[in-house]
Amino acid sequence: MKFNLTQKIAYNAVFSAGARVIEVALALIIIGLTTRYLGEGGFGDYIIVVTFIYIFSVLADLGLYSIVVREISRDGADEEKIVNNAFTLRAFAGLLFLSSAFFISLLFPYSWDVRMGIAVAATGFWFLSSTQVLMGLFQKHLVMDRVSVAEICGRVIQFLFVWIVISLDLGFLSIIASIIAGALVSFLLVLFFASQYVKIRLSFDFSLWKKLLKQGFPLAISAILVLIYFKLDTIFLSVIKTNEAVGVYGLSYKIMENLIFFPAMLVGLTMPIMSRSIFTDRMRFRSIVQRTLNLLIIAVVPMIVGVFFISDKIVQLIGGKEGFVDSPAVLNILMIALGFIFLGALFSNIIIAANLQKRLAQIYFVGMIFNVVTNFIFIPQYSYFGAAATTVATELLVTSLMIAVIYRSLKFIPSFAIIFKAILASILMALALSYFNFLNIFILVFIGVVVYLPVIYILGGISKEEIRKLVGRGK
Repeated sequence: MKFNLTQKIAYNAVFSAGARVIEVALALIIIGLTTRYLGEGGFGDYIIVVTFIYIFSVLADLGLYSIVVREISRDGADEEKIVNNAFTLRAFAGLLFLSSAFFISLLFPYSWDVRMGIAVAATGFWFLSSTQVLMGLFQKHLVMDRVSVAEICGRVIQFLFVWIVISLDLGFLSIIASIIAGALVSFLLVLFFASQYVKIRLSFDFSLWKKLLKQGFPLAISAILVLIYFKLDTIFLSVIKTNEAVGVYGLSYKIMENLIFFPAMLVGLTMPIMSRSIFTDRMRFRSIVQRTLNLLIIAVVPMIVGVFFISDKIVQLIGGKEGFVDSPAVLNILMIALGFIFLGALFSNIIIAANLQKRLAQIYFVGMIFNVVTNFIFIPQYSYFGAAATTVATELLVTSLMIAVIYRSLKFIPSFAIIFKAILASILMALALSYFNFLNIFILVFIGVVVYLPVIYILGGISKEEIRKLVGRGK
């Protein structure tokens, strides 16, 4: 059967979403096992390790991911040459930055276990960093199902590794080593799948490296600025407060992070189309943007509302009934930030597609300054509650600035009218969740879905025309 464009996007979105649900479930199980095994303080150390090494993996990005997606989507692009040179450049940059993480950690007041954990985690993050630049290849060909398979296999291996570690009581560093096991499997599978489209090899076209670095530089700076305001709160907590405070905040933050997959997945699928049509077919571009925004709003509003009613059950399921007492309240605050993150995922990619990377870097610089100042003010007094509130304020500011740039540059802003339908459907869902709150969390999630989807359909949030296109009766 030959799919039309809408069906291809739908297939990839549905398959990737289903696979991501499985992966998120595995990730949350891993977090649950880890929190119970390590406790509040030990899990705080785990969060410090992962956050610290993540900083260096972002530094190694060099803005290559988004540039590769954009460049190989252009007409007449030499796909194999671009992909291989970007892969090689990213691999060596990752080796440089990640290998320095341990030595820089010596400057921080961390325990020896945390420092050694950073050294161990560096290898796993190198595998993850090296494969990320290949994602654009799968996005262009609308075959993100292959990536999903690789990621699920990686998570399964990590889960099995963690289960063995806990069964044998092998300790903190062995938990960290599970990152390597999962990342290696995912790395090898991604290379195998990518080789079906281009022959993967090391390439050293330094003139192309220079071009990629020049074009990616604003995005690299943007990524660093985003990193600062996205992860600085955890670093602040680790220095100013206790590792228990990091654990409380980190558990809530991990739950929120695992929900960010949907905007990243959906916008990743539409990014090549936006890049091709933004200058050549403005009507198509606007249509794709509007459809994407509608789906993002339809997805995120019930998430925010639903989690508010079951956040305590989520934390108990993952973190256990002892400890992490304040994590549900922190999670409720962070879910508001999730709404702006959903929107920002789309708007940032529109700015990139329009070749306005420098403006994006300026936006993230403003967001970084705002976040640093507010964290310095609120974390010492309000701890993880202050960190969560500054995250919400920062995401609101950054998203608002993105909208302003898009309007000034493209004279276009998609309609947000569908948000009223999503809110109304979510209110009805919330009434059901409140009434049946005594039930098991999985039953509550099922009830939420069963109530929300029919209501949003009746309200016209999902049109018959779109459904016909998805099942092949439209173009």
